[in-house]
Amino acid sequence: MIASRSLLSLFVGLALAGCTTPPRNPTATAALAVLASEAGVHEKARACQQLGDFGGPESVPALASLLSHEVLADYARSGLEGIADPSAGQALRQALGTLQGRNLAGVVNSLGVRRERAALPELQALALDPKRGVAAEAMASLGMMGSVEAAKTLQQILMSDSMEQRESAAHAALVAAEHLAKGKNAAAARDLLNEVVHALPAGHLPVVAQRQLDALKVAKN
Repeated sequence: MIASRSLLSLFVGLALAGCTTPPRNPTATAALAVLASEAGVHEKARACQQLGDFGGPESVPALASLLSHEVLADYARSGLEGIADPSAGQALRQALGTLQGRNLAGVVNSLGVRRERAALPELQALALDPKRGVAAEAMASLGMMGSVEAAKTLQQILMSDSMEQRESAAHAALVAAEHLAKGKNAAAARDLLNEVVHALPAGHLPVVAQRQLDALKVAKN
């Protein structure tokens, strides 16, 4: 009798354990099989897109392995952007130290699209280091994050000697200010927009920044 109860408890425990692991989506399973096969680039590109729509953490390693691929890197990044699991963001962060050029720029952009706050220190470093070649992309991603910490880095660059760097920072600052305002950080948004107005000569960017400032004043009243 005791043995029967023990077996019953074991079966119940196994059943409950199985319930905690969601079944893998069949489309994702098929897509992973394509990536592991000798399929052509077109088929593998489609598989990356499907993993972005239907994949989970089990899809991350396969996509991450393609981040340096000459053709499939763009599709792999798109797939990782679509996977909500934190492991996808972690894979992109880890790739920052291994890539160069266009593929590095793409990963930087994907981190911004995901608004991957954990990558803020790396993006700040890249934005402040033009020698890595992706400063503009890093600034754009900081703008998409729209956090107070990201805004401080953009403000720092807006005070730099390089007009090219200031213009890139200004573009990012306009986006960041919108996120800050929506996040109830109107004061930080105003500080950032004021910096844009004063950092650049008369032109399109200062005009847009002033319009955003005026809109914030109206909203406040």
